[in-house]
Amino acid sequence: MKKFVLAAAGAMAALTGAAQAQDWSGLYVGGSIGTANRETEWNDLDDDWGGGIQASDGVDATAVGVHLGYNWQWGNWVVGAQGGFSFADASETEFVNSDVDVDNSLSFIADLRANAGYAWGSFLPYVTAGVAYSDLEHSWLEIDDTEDSWQDFGNETALVYGAGVQYAFAPKWSAGLEYVIYDFDSETETNPLDYRMDVETQMDVVRFTLNYDLN
Repeated sequence: MKKFVLAAAGAMAALTGAAQAQDWSGLYVGGSIGTANRETEWNDLDDDWGGGIQASDGVDATAVGVHLGYNWQWGNWVVGAQGGFSFADASETEFVNSDVDVDNSLSFIADLRANAGYAWGSFLPYVTAGVAYSDLEHSWLEIDDTEDSWQDFGNETALVYGAGVQYAFAPKWSAGLEYVIYDFDSETETNPLDYRMDVETQMDVVRFTLNYDLN
């Protein structure tokens, strides 16, 4: 029994030491690759086309990005700031209501986020939130009546939030998995005939990350 207690105490001490061993503080640079899913809905607010949702599309795309960040660590608590830039061809054009071309296009997204996590040895789970900017653009073109159209407008800014985990597999290297949501909310546009269309977009991204400690 005494040997068991001593062994258990030794294991706990080793785990506690491991939990505090990794230093996550400082400047880091990294890259990411994953998948992005963009969902967009067009909502007819003035019953121009019968009211309600007139078009809805979803598209999956590969997302490739780079990022730069800095962490501060107090004991096991880690907070940081990170800026990133990702490419993802999440564009699609569809034909609806017999004579309308609907286009939703997005090719890049940049974000600035705050991260907060609790380190446990080589693992760092965290939550993240911030703001983002993209080239998201929308166009609704009625081929036979261009005045009853909404062309070339966008809701380029978004809130971004999510969670992830990093694993330090070498003194200066860590790899991780991250899930974030880019919530573009909605944008209302009025066409030349004074009809309003509301467009709402959200993009979900799941990606693998790789970081290098620059300290």
